[in-house]
Parts: sequence; C-alpha cells; structure tokens
Amino acid sequence: MTGEAPLVSVITANYNGARWLPAAVRSVLSQTLTSFELIIADDASTDDSLAVVAEAARGDPRVRVLRARSNGGPARARNRALKVARGRFIAVFDGDDLMAPERLQKMVARARVEHADIVVDNLLVFSDGEDAPWKPLLCAKAWDHPRWITLADYIASSRMYAREPGLGYLKPMFSAEVLKGQRYREDLRIGEDYDLVLRLLARGARMRFLPDAWYRYRKHGGSISHALRREHILSMLAADAELEAVMRGQCAEARRAQVLRRRSLETALVYDEVIASLKARAVGHAIAACAAEPAVWPLLAMPVKARLRRLTQAPA
Repeated sequence: MTGEAPLVSVITANYNGARWLPAAVRSVLSQTLTSFELIIADDASTDDSLAVVAEAARGDPRVRVLRARSNGGPARARNRALKVARGRFIAVFDGDDLMAPERLQKMVARARVEHADIVVDNLLVFSDGEDAPWKPLLCAKAWDHPRWITLADYIASSRMYAREPGLGYLKPMFSAEVLKGQRYREDLRIGEDYDLVLRLLARGARMRFLPDAWYRYRKHGGSISHALRREHILSMLAADAELEAVMRGQCAEARRAQVLRRRSLETALVYDEVIASLKARAVGHAIAACAAEPAVWPLLAMPVKARLRRLTQAPA
C-alpha cells in the first residue's frame, strides 16, 4: 500500500461476526482522529462477514480486509494483521465491540504525553439485546484515576475466579516500537492479550491506565471469553510455564503473583474435572477430587450464588 503511513492501526480479528461488524466498523470510522487504518483479519468466516464489512466501509480506503484459508483462532488472525500494520500505534479492537468517537485521539495524546508503551482505558460493559444500564468494568476506587500498571499488578489481577475483574480484559493500544519482535502466542484461544502484555511488561514496557471508559465491551453468548474449556486452561498453564525463566528475574511481588496465578489455573483444572464427573454421575470421583483440592469447594457454590442473585434481581 502506498501513501503516508497512518498514525494508528486498529486491528480486529473476526470469525462469523457479521451480526456485530457493521456497528463496530462504523464506530471506528466515526473517530475524531482520522489518521488510522482498520485491518480486519477474517479467520475463515462461514457467514457473510466480508460482505457486511464492504457495505459498512462503503469504499473507505482506510479499511482493509485480510482473508484466511483456514480458521486459526484470534491470536493467529491478529498476528496476520500486525504483520501488515503501518501505524505508529496499534489498537486492539474486537469486532463485536464499540468505541467512543474520541477514543483513539485521547489515547494517542496520553501515550505521547506520558511516554507510555501501552495504554489501556476502562471498559463500559453492556449486554447484547438487554436494556440494562452500561457499567464500567473496573469500579473500585483504585481505578478511578490514571495510574501505572506494574507487572505485579497485572498478574495479580489475573487469577481465575477472582472477585475483581482481570486487567487482561482491557483492550490495549501499543506503540509499534514496543511490539517489535513480539507477537501473540497462536496456541492461546483465550488469554492471548494477557499473555502478550505480560511478556511486554516483563521486558520493561510502561503501561498506563486511564479511567475513562471509551471502549464499549459487548457481552453475548458467543463471546470466546465466556466459553472457557479444559484445553484453554491447559494452554494458559503451558504459556505461563514458558515464562518461568523470565519471571525469575522479576521482583518478589511479581513472582508471588505468578505463583498464585498458576495455582488458580491448577484449581480451575480440578474444578473442570469435578463438573465433568458430576455430569457423568461419577459422584465418588468428584468427591475425591474435591478432597484432594479443597480450593474447589467455593467454586462449586458459584452457580448457586449466581442463580440466587438473578432471582433477587428479577422484576416482580
């Protein structure tokens, strides 16, 4: 592609997202910052994603589509987009989400002023097809002001089934410079953003959090992040294991956080085993697994608590 390089490359992995893509594309094209390219890496969709992107873009040359012959997952799709991205900043954006018109402009400005390698903003979470009010992902007082996110902060937030939302849900804007030589792990179907950011922080990248919720995160039944399976947990454990040498050189707080993160993944594996045993009516095996891993007991109460909460919040 010829012409002046854009300031920002927005990269989007898409698989069968035709339902949400028109609104997502429009939200990018409506940005107050106009020097950008939107690279949609389609992951061998079987729906009419490509047609709806073409319609939503209406010939805008800033929108580019990369096609894949086979489905490889979001990490591989994003890596294909990164390979051709020309921007000085790289903004990760999911094709079922939205962004406020000023998001790119505000984040680039803050990245420059603060000399940040990675910038993340808060999320406004909304549920597809529901009239419930939109809520910020991070509501605690600790996140009501701009702050730097350390490696220890980032890992500590990522424990499975933690009470507070993980920082890995936040959608980063990277400087292209910090991404040189770094790419997504393609064996991760969940947690690929978390893994990449963690590796960058471990190499000394500076990550700035902004409390403004310019990113709009859509919750729906098809979200990959809501479909955690055993193979996903195993992949995350393998990714974490490969970081052991890197983590040995980090501060004690980060190393402790990593130990707790790994422990939570191991507990999640046992929890998955217990649920599978109960579904198969192998109650004895489930009880034995719980006895060997007492941390599973509180997790078994989660579905009951969630159901009670829904009942108490239901309209009369």
